[in-house]
Amino acid sequence: MSASKLNIIRDSFSLTTWLLAGACLQSLLALLLPTRVALLPAVILVTVRLINGALITRGYIRNPYLDGTFRGRSMVPMPGETELASEKSSNKEMVVFIVGASSNHPLGIFAPGFKELGDLFQNMWIDAEADRAKSGYLGKTSTLMAIEHGAGTTILTISYWQSMAHLQAFANSPVHRLGLNWWTKNHKEYPHIGIMHETYVVPWGNWENIYDNFHPIGMGQTVPFAQQSEKGGNGPASTTSPLVEVKGAKWKSLAGRMGRLTAVQG
Repeated sequence: MSASKLNIIRDSFSLTTWLLAGACLQSLLALLLPTRVALLPAVILVTVRLINGALITRGYIRNPYLDGTFRGRSMVPMPGETELASEKSSNKEMVVFIVGASSNHPLGIFAPGFKELGDLFQNMWIDAEADRAKSGYLGKTSTLMAIEHGAGTTILTISYWQSMAHLQAFANSPVHRLGLNWWTKNHKEYPHIGIMHETYVVPWGNWENIYDNFHPIGMGQTVPFAQQSEKGGNGPASTTSPLVEVKGAKWKSLAGRMGRLTAVQG
């Protein structure tokens, strides 16, 4: 099972639920084994984690939490573009589409109907990713988890698109219609499931971003693409990271990253 799926399971239940589960497991070990033996696994795990944390803090061993971070300051000047990023700022319109599903149920993601809904969402992202150059789909964040109301689980995903026309084409696609039909048919049967979306059309010169020693997230997870056809045919798309190192005075200010530096200076 992937780390992301394990994180989703972890975040589906409150801290008190996990503590109670651990207490039950420890009690079961105490019933089946001698006291010293029953306590040994917990003592070993806590000791190892404390020692590991201390060694990382002191710099004696490598910090694995830094794996995958883009060291130093970075930015995404032009999501979806493959031209030299250092020459461009936010001079194109972009669409931000936020979609979410909520399980207002004590079983969280294991509530009835939630897996079916999740599979439909996943199929939509797979379809959008199949041909990014055609769909205008730039990418999405990793799944964001939130447990803000004391019970249940909310899953939010922020996605980025080249234009409103591309997003509308996605909304009319067969895979999206399949999901919409499922919801229309089943939402009364699963009153504990909620869905939502928000759409923002952001004109050029009105967006920017900056990351400093950060894992790729948000626009940092978009994927530039380019048609690999010498004559403009429909060749396969190549993908690279959109993050570039921030260099030069132009990129140090919000106005510069928005492409407004000349106007502000004038």
